[in-house]
Amino acid sequence: MNQLLRRGLFLVMAGAILMTGCQSKNGDQAFEDTEAEGNGSAVGAETVITGKGDSVSVTGTGAAVDQRVVTITAAGTYRLSGEITDGQIAVNAGKEDEIRLILDGFTISNASSSAVYGIKSGSITITTEEGTDNYISDGTQYQYEEEGADEPDAAVFSKDDIILEGSGTLTVTGNYGCGIRSKDDLTVKSGTYVIDAVQDAMKGKDSVEIEGGTFTLNAGEDGIQASNDEEEDKGYVKISDGTFSITAAAKGIKAETLLEVTGGTIDIDSEDDAVHCNGDVNIIGGTFTIATGDDGIHADNQVVIDDGTITIIESYEGIEGLMIDINGGVIDVTSEDDGLNAAGGNDGSGNDGSGNDGSGNLESGMEGRPGGPGGTFGSTEGAYIKITGGEIKVSASGDGIDSNGDFYMEGGTVIVEGPTDNGNGTLDYDGTGTISGGTFMGTGSSGMLQSFSSDSTQNVIVVYFADTKTAGTEWTLTSGDETVMLSGNPDKEYSSLIISSPELKDGETYQLAAGEESMEITVSGIITQSGTRSGMEGGPGSGMDDFKNNGPRNRGSGDNAPEKGGESGLTDNPQQGGGMRGNRGADGSGGGEPGEEPRPGTPQSDGEQREGAEPAQESAQDAES
Repeated sequence: MNQLLRRGLFLVMAGAILMTGCQSKNGDQAFEDTEAEGNGSAVGAETVITGKGDSVSVTGTGAAVDQRVVTITAAGTYRLSGEITDGQIAVNAGKEDEIRLILDGFTISNASSSAVYGIKSGSITITTEEGTDNYISDGTQYQYEEEGADEPDAAVFSKDDIILEGSGTLTVTGNYGCGIRSKDDLTVKSGTYVIDAVQDAMKGKDSVEIEGGTFTLNAGEDGIQASNDEEEDKGYVKISDGTFSITAAAKGIKAETLLEVTGGTIDIDSEDDAVHCNGDVNIIGGTFTIATGDDGIHADNQVVIDDGTITIIESYEGIEGLMIDINGGVIDVTSEDDGLNAAGGNDGSGNDGSGNDGSGNLESGMEGRPGGPGGTFGSTEGAYIKITGGEIKVSASGDGIDSNGDFYMEGGTVIVEGPTDNGNGTLDYDGTGTISGGTFMGTGSSGMLQSFSSDSTQNVIVVYFADTKTAGTEWTLTSGDETVMLSGNPDKEYSSLIISSPELKDGETYQLAAGEESMEITVSGIITQSGTRSGMEGGPGSGMDDFKNNGPRNRGSGDNAPEKGGESGLTDNPQQGGGMRGNRGADGSGGGEPGEEPRPGTPQSDGEQREGAEPAQESAQDAES
């Protein structure tokens, strides 16, 4: 009996094994309810898609082939290899279906549409197999079924989420429009990507989030873009890691609402702003190397820098926002115009149409803003620059630090090598400029020098040198016991120096030396001045090329309307920093009529002067008397 029982059990088990084997053999008819590592999508047995040039084979379910178009209609994992010439992977599945495409040495091109086209799905995850090279490209002209249609428009296009990951390499060539574009969220977790695109290299309408990877992006427009400007919680770009080399004919990285970087190594060479947001820019970490024809970092609203290393080797303006808060990090800015600029409104700086071409047309800028082309030149409500920490160096041909509102320094170390011309200054602010902490060292020209406000709480020394110091001339400030407290070796010539440090003590005497010139300075009060500033090279109507203004210099005909700097062009508000003097031609004409009201910040007939401006634009004769 036991023997019969054992034989029966054996037969039952054998039958079960046979049934399992049959199910396994036909397992490509149903997907297992498991989760793929990395993105949580439901996957089962892989469906294999193999390109053979002008034909395609499919082994498994969920996909069908019509000539060289493979249409995927069900959730699952699809492994692609080989080459498909002038074909397409079209995803048209359920709205909640998660599709995984594993690129395993795969090449696909399409002459008249997207090579990978997501029509409908929950998400499309593109995974590059380790050690493989994969290529996706489209054509220069698309053919649409309906007249007036404009989608798809990228080599890889999806109306739903795109997730990129893997250990292989994906090269995408967008010959028609974008390289990779999602109309929802675009997420990158890992992988190596080489993308060339006529328009944007990588674009997610609702968001772009990058957690890692290596990127070489060459874009005819923006390198990375999130474009949703209709929903406050969308239209953002967040980068937490990755290595980026971005070359862009427009902006390097652009977001509508928020652009946040917490890590990564980012090199950008762009014609327009390198890092741009129509809302806020938050930099919490990362390493940036930036060369741009416009702003290095720009936010229409607020720029906050908490940490990171930022090197802007070339820019029109270095860092710009309505509000700029620098709390940490190592920042090195080189700019044609202002190094740090607090100015509200849309980005309109840059050389294209800014008035720097000698046309005198301030309205020809990109999107004129207060403080820039096409805007007013006075104080902007809410504008400020606040520095509480960090190591900041600015080399500016315009103003070193320029706020169309207030400037606060509460900590950190700031070194400014300001302008060499007398039409700009090391510092420029239209409200209050106070220092209560940190170390400030600023050199530059003296014609438009503005110091900190007298309501600062930390002592400031302002020095006018007897002659202009050549580039590379070292200066030192030594205490009574011959300890060098502060020193600098500017790369540009300078005739003035502003220094402030918590170590400067009221009543103490210091020795300042610059080249062969030396002087003793006794700190007396918040602002201590040494030396005498000579008069500016010119005066009202004298033909001096560059008087101070808060936007790009305008060398027009001198017949513009007063609000654009024509006629006298002088503001009555001393807090506006003098506004813009009447435009003048190369011969100096159009600089205002004789007898006009003196410019704020220059000697006033009643002895008044602009806040923070030093009192002495005295002539030698006045000094002697």
